[in-house]
Amino acid sequence: MGYIVRMPKLGLEMERGTLLDWAADEGDSVSEGDLIAEVESEKSVADVEAREDGALRRTYLEAGESVPPGTPIGIVAPPESDISGLESEATADLEANVELEDGPKTEIEPAADDQAAEPSAAGGADAETTDGDGASADEIKASPRARERAAALGVDLTTVEGTGYQGSISEADVERAAKEADTGDEDGSEPDASPRARKRAEELGVDLSTVEGTGYQGAISASDVEAAAESEPAAVDATAGGAAPRTLDEERPFDGMRRTIASRLSESYREAVHVTVHREADAEALFAAADVASDVLETDVSVQDVLLRAVSATLAEHPGFNATFEDDVHKHWSERNLGIAVDVEQGLIAPVLPDVGEKSLAEIADERRDLVDRAVSGDYTMDDLQGGTFTVTNLGVLGVESFDPIINPPQVAILGVDAVAERPTRGDDDGVEWRRHLPFDLTFDHRVVDGADAARFLETLVGHVAEPWPLLPDAVAEAADAADGAGGVAAESESEAAEVDGGPAGADAETEMPGRSVSAANPEGMRGRIEAGSFEWSYDEPESSGGTETGPTPVDVFLGGLASCLSLSARYQASKRDAAVDEIRVDVDAAPEEGSVERIEATIQIDSDEDDETLERIVDLAERGCHVSQLLRADLDLNLTWDQL
Repeated sequence: MGYIVRMPKLGLEMERGTLLDWAADEGDSVSEGDLIAEVESEKSVADVEAREDGALRRTYLEAGESVPPGTPIGIVAPPESDISGLESEATADLEANVELEDGPKTEIEPAADDQAAEPSAAGGADAETTDGDGASADEIKASPRARERAAALGVDLTTVEGTGYQGSISEADVERAAKEADTGDEDGSEPDASPRARKRAEELGVDLSTVEGTGYQGAISASDVEAAAESEPAAVDATAGGAAPRTLDEERPFDGMRRTIASRLSESYREAVHVTVHREADAEALFAAADVASDVLETDVSVQDVLLRAVSATLAEHPGFNATFEDDVHKHWSERNLGIAVDVEQGLIAPVLPDVGEKSLAEIADERRDLVDRAVSGDYTMDDLQGGTFTVTNLGVLGVESFDPIINPPQVAILGVDAVAERPTRGDDDGVEWRRHLPFDLTFDHRVVDGADAARFLETLVGHVAEPWPLLPDAVAEAADAADGAGGVAAESESEAAEVDGGPAGADAETEMPGRSVSAANPEGMRGRIEAGSFEWSYDEPESSGGTETGPTPVDVFLGGLASCLSLSARYQASKRDAAVDEIRVDVDAAPEEGSVERIEATIQIDSDEDDETLERIVDLAERGCHVSQLLRADLDLNLTWDQL
């Protein structure tokens, strides 16, 4: 059997994919389902897994190279099988892709034995530059990045000896040739290193010629490179005389999703005429509605869910904002497909909740929660990011009081949501009462809609936020009326405040949930208490630090939060995959035992009969989806392992 591994198409709008890394080296054995490569499109990252048992017989790309979807990147086949047919097909497809990107060639590259230079029509040598065998620079087999690097360094590709498949020239070959030209080194020898070792050497700035390989016949592995990097002093930039030295900590190539985000936002800022207007709404009823709806609908309805309902209703009354602007055409859309801005590791994305106007409040809550969870864990698809007609972005959860969001093209507007603010308001008895207000920032494209249109949009939205009950199911409104008659709605709504602004709730509730709002009090000594909604516990320090050891330390409290977050995240991932999992136990240890934490190790133990691959995937996604682990400082790595109970 055997097959050609191709760059997957991760969405209808995908134009190119980038090989992030090979998970296996050429020649390695692989089994069906094994990860063999990681690729990245303009909007997402995906795993490429083996479709059948065999070996990775050929690799056609280096890490970091980009090609159109469908382009061959490797071959998987049984170790001893004949793959000449697959190689011919892959080579033809690669050449076709190069022709499509670089323009048509006048001649297809001949075999090595047939590359003698032919005379021109005038009887002399052909005017095109050729190498000693007659191959022109255009006919040289070289990766796109190798050609770009050669142009930048002024290297003649016809003088470069390729080390890739069938003698193709890689970027590393070009850089080696340039270095040899500078130093006069004509030895041409190159260290034997795996692709992953070369990639790691480039990342860490390690010269492979200085690395001693421990692999087969002295081959250099990625671990050899890392060991060499640890033994070398950090590179110091001190080129300017008298200038303060700068130690290079890390270099991050500006590519993949980050480059796409930058390109789209730059395009939006250049082309759209951005204008932002601001308005506040009384949000007490919004919080109350979320609490009552959660009880009545028996699902977790957040303030954001009720707000999305209000935004959808506002768009129905102002269709010019539920629109896109392309090719000088302002298109109004029937469906209100709301993009929800989510901060992920690769940058900001806006997965789309489709047709919000046709969904019930319970459906909005459940689907929005699932959509955001998939975005955070990396399980989203390209389809999740397409088709939006309006976007909502909430920086209020981070305490931001006002900002000017950038339009997500080709949409014509975006709504920013700020931190909840308490404002003094004249009460019914002419006294002053403090009420929660929710500030909004509406950015619109002034080419398409006017400032007066934006003002009317916000006027409608403020009205819906202040009085959301007509937008909700009758049962929710009736329950609110009953609770209001008993003086209960206001008290019940307080626990939702922290979800939006992270601040303390106002009035006491019978059981008040923390909502990510926690207070710590330290009345004396090293002891204190933590208050989180209706819950409270004590903390203390060891005697060596001046405490009495009557409670957990603040570090212990944080580690407990991390452990619980990992366990719940693992449970959620198992549930999504219908994996049969009984008990989940998470052990977290910080070292050293006293002072500043330098290392955190966590072990997830799972009682399950599922196969190792499934459990490993659950653990990996659990770590990526655990919000608490994302609070760790940049230089403090979480060493996560797993085991079966």
